[in-house]
Amino acid sequence: MRSVFIVDDEPFILEGLNNVVEWEELGTTLCGKAYDGKEAFEQLRETGCDILITDIMMREMDGLELIRRLKPLHPHMKFIVLSGYNEFNYVKEGMKLGIENYLLKPVNMKELAETIQSTVQKMDNAERPAYWNAEELDILRDNVMNRWATGRIDPAELKNRLEFLDIPSDRSCYAAAVVREIAEMEEPAGATPWYKAEADNREVYFLCREMTEGGGSGICFCDTEGDIVIVYAGSDPESLQAGSLERLEQIRHALKGRKIDVMMTLGSMESGYLGMPQSYSQAKRLQEYFLTHEEGEIITASRMSPPDEPPAWAALDTLEYEKRLLARNKTAVDEYIDQAFNVKTAVPVARIHNMAVELVLCTKQVVKENKLNFELATSGYKQLFTALFKAQTIARLAQHVKFIAHAAIDYLSVDEDEFSPVVKQVLHQIRTKYAEEMSLKTLGHEFNVHPFYLGQLFQKETGVSFSDYLNSHRIKQAKALLTDTPMKTSEISRRVGYLEPGYFYRQFKKYAGVSPTEYRNRVKMSACRDEQA
Repeated sequence: MRSVFIVDDEPFILEGLNNVVEWEELGTTLCGKAYDGKEAFEQLRETGCDILITDIMMREMDGLELIRRLKPLHPHMKFIVLSGYNEFNYVKEGMKLGIENYLLKPVNMKELAETIQSTVQKMDNAERPAYWNAEELDILRDNVMNRWATGRIDPAELKNRLEFLDIPSDRSCYAAAVVREIAEMEEPAGATPWYKAEADNREVYFLCREMTEGGGSGICFCDTEGDIVIVYAGSDPESLQAGSLERLEQIRHALKGRKIDVMMTLGSMESGYLGMPQSYSQAKRLQEYFLTHEEGEIITASRMSPPDEPPAWAALDTLEYEKRLLARNKTAVDEYIDQAFNVKTAVPVARIHNMAVELVLCTKQVVKENKLNFELATSGYKQLFTALFKAQTIARLAQHVKFIAHAAIDYLSVDEDEFSPVVKQVLHQIRTKYAEEMSLKTLGHEFNVHPFYLGQLFQKETGVSFSDYLNSHRIKQAKALLTDTPMKTSEISRRVGYLEPGYFYRQFKKYAGVSPTEYRNRVKMSACRDEQA
């Protein structure tokens, strides 16, 4: 959870934000509030916070002065400014200080929530290649471009901000291109599985921006997923597409000369600046088709004519797959995998990857349920998926899934594990009573075993600690409820055994890698893609 501190001399604003915003849903918690800049500075001087939301005009120390004083003390703190006046002088000063966004009063709660959410995401992704941290890339400009591309900004506000940033909004048509760096087909041992070193990533961004904006041909920025986006504008669709492809080819050629390969997609030519989000959305989706296209090809919306009928994808019969695994029949398992990856038409790479991930997870779960202390059951997901996401052909994906399946069959072929009776009882309690209060102390009392000894015995025989196994099982149940029910996360928290929602959020993110809300949104997006396919 990211900590948020609010400063405003209007009690209505201060208390309103405190009570109306669903802080936990945004991955945050409200850690404090103050009625003026001086009071806020005294509270934050030592402890700081992750995100500061502050009014500009206040009686004791204005918002900009507060930011100036806090920034040297807490360099990683993020700032969101509120203002009752649309004063560009204040905005310009705030931009120099590195604010995330400025919002006019009365505050648009949806815009505030989106700003907080994007700020949290940026902080969470801080370890990823930080293209947008370059000095010459203004933070506010990046925020506006991302909100424009995703259609999350009011049209009137967008036009005002584009004019302020000297970005043309009067052209007849617009298009967006997405540039994503890829690794070599064969990577040396220990290399980054998908993206290359940070220095190379920055090199791609700076070259794209130099070649795009240096000649005034477009606007270049990075979206929240780290992809480079170039927005082109023109007078008519034909010349805009031809000119965009020519410039993209020049960039691709320049990068090729530096031994850097990229995937380039160009969205549709849309009428007016309000159509740009549609083009951006298409360009992002087209990135998913590179697995079934020629290397170096620039994929465009106009060249990707959809088939008369979408390919019929049958859902994976994981029960049949599990049956073949448990039968220790490698030939039957290989036949199943070959049939699953028998792709005849161009389909999104995400769909193929999802199928591979589902099979790998299914394999791991089968082993975990039968052979807890074996390597495949306790190995991390990164270890299993590194080669999967590095594969650049369907044949390689299938080969990697077969490798894991064969390893699982070898593990399962070894004599059955022999757990001690007390550990078997603990496992049964976890699987049947996970929602109840449970600890080594309560179980030790129930089974007449010292808690310390029980913990040591459990870890020795299963290969994982009691708390890890219990939390992992609870989060698995929470995922099922997030997927299959409309229950609120606070209800799910209690249903799976966590009485305090904040602790549930932290544990879910630890074991699932994302927050409960993000997980549910991804499941919904995946279901929508499946329906569209």
